[in-house]
Amino acid sequence: MGGLNLKKLSTENPFFDFMGNVGDYMIINILFILTSLPVITVGMSFTAMYRMTLRRRRNESNYVIREYFQICREEWKQSTKLWIIFLISGSLLVFDAVYTKNSWGGLFGIALGCIITLWSFLFSYVFPLQARFENTIKDTMKNALILSVRYLPYTVIIVLLNAIPFLCIAAGVFVARMAMPIYFFFGFAFTARINSIFFEKIFGGLINKEETE
Repeated sequence: MGGLNLKKLSTENPFFDFMGNVGDYMIINILFILTSLPVITVGMSFTAMYRMTLRRRRNESNYVIREYFQICREEWKQSTKLWIIFLISGSLLVFDAVYTKNSWGGLFGIALGCIITLWSFLFSYVFPLQARFENTIKDTMKNALILSVRYLPYTVIIVLLNAIPFLCIAAGVFVARMAMPIYFFFGFAFTARINSIFFEKIFGGLINKEETE
């Protein structure tokens, strides 16, 4: 009888690559939740999560935990300033929407709806832009407005994906409870991962344009 050689289990196959990616995104998701708990750090957490998902789209990320906290140290200051702007403005919009709901049928309701839509557009773009480019707060906001309108079909999809947690809450207690474990383990990072597909296309066109100029 010839010699028997045991087959070695290779980790270099699509299944293990897939499971490794799932594990990394779960880590990113949990880190995002933990670093968002103080509330004031939510902007920093969004920037860190998007820089990680954008890097992974370009195969530039290897050490998830170390890179995430490194980004937090680099981005906490400007990301926090951006977050405070959106936190205050968003709170005012919620206040107006809740306490003036009887006036929604007129011009006030239309104006409020337009402002909320604009807020959603800017919020969806600002932190991915902060994650990808070094810029002032003013220019980041301006670029967010320009790009969100220029790439409107992508923007609508991104905003709808970002709105899913709020829609689940609005749908009632049962749906919210069903969604909670999904978003605790991978929902936020997975949403950022899908959005990063669109942002890579948007930012790629922006980078190519600047290089040709």
